[in-house]
Amino acid sequence: VIMQRFIRGFSSKSVASSAFTSAVRNFAGKDGVYDGGHNHGYSSDDFKNKVMESYVEQVAMGQYAEHKPRAMMFVNKRPVEIIPQEENLLEVLEREGIRVPKFCYHPILSVAGNCRMCLVQVEGTQSLIVSCATACLPGMSIITDSRLVRDAREGNVELILVNHPNDCPICEQATNCDLQNIAMNYGTDMARYKEDKHAVEDFYFDPQTRVVLNRCIHCTRCVRYLSEHTQDFNLGMIGRGGLSEISTFLDELEIKTEYTQPVSQLCPVGKLYTSEADENNAEADAMC
Repeated sequence: VIMQRFIRGFSSKSVASSAFTSAVRNFAGKDGVYDGGHNHGYSSDDFKNKVMESYVEQVAMGQYAEHKPRAMMFVNKRPVEIIPQEENLLEVLEREGIRVPKFCYHPILSVAGNCRMCLVQVEGTQSLIVSCATACLPGMSIITDSRLVRDAREGNVELILVNHPNDCPICEQATNCDLQNIAMNYGTDMARYKEDKHAVEDFYFDPQTRVVLNRCIHCTRCVRYLSEHTQDFNLGMIGRGGLSEISTFLDELEIKTEYTQPVSQLCPVGKLYTSEADENNAEADAMC
């Protein structure tokens, strides 16, 4: 059954690239050099089957969760089964169906812990920990909906909205915005900040993407995606404190990779969006 499942995944190109590459490299010649299977006397189908057998052997050796040791922790005083040191608290909470607000965390990206929205409380203490950056430990007990946690999340939302523009009616991300949803569920309707908002000048990203930097909440999803998946290190966080912003380190630098479309999909707010949105808005205005 496992073999059939992974062969189907191979045919549909849904097999994880890193694990599959490892299986291909393990199936090499006696000299340890991988030559694509051309000098081993195998046809393409035979070579694919041999690679898949090596892949299944890795699964049987404990590369996946069902073969790893389990332990117990407590979430809201309820026992939960975990894989110690392999999962973070946020993954466990989402698996158990407990909704936790988050901006910076994404499964395909490294953990940053910038937004501080996924805070949970350690039971018996007044300590708050970031669930996305905390590994699960046996016997750990956390509370996800205490008064302390709710106040902390409400304060974080208020701080994020300090410099965020009130342009939801004209924002391309409206009704599909993580900030909108979290502000409605975890924020407050009594803003205490009355001063002027800090504005930031936009910069050129690429021909297919538009940037509205005033909407940025500094989750750094775009920075991590470009650096980890496209090896483009020109984008980053510059400045300190309230003057920090997402930009290129030098004015003459620009994004050079062609794979920038997922960046607009990863952005939790309307800072990055495709240029098609402007064309659709122009067509809608013409129709009106």
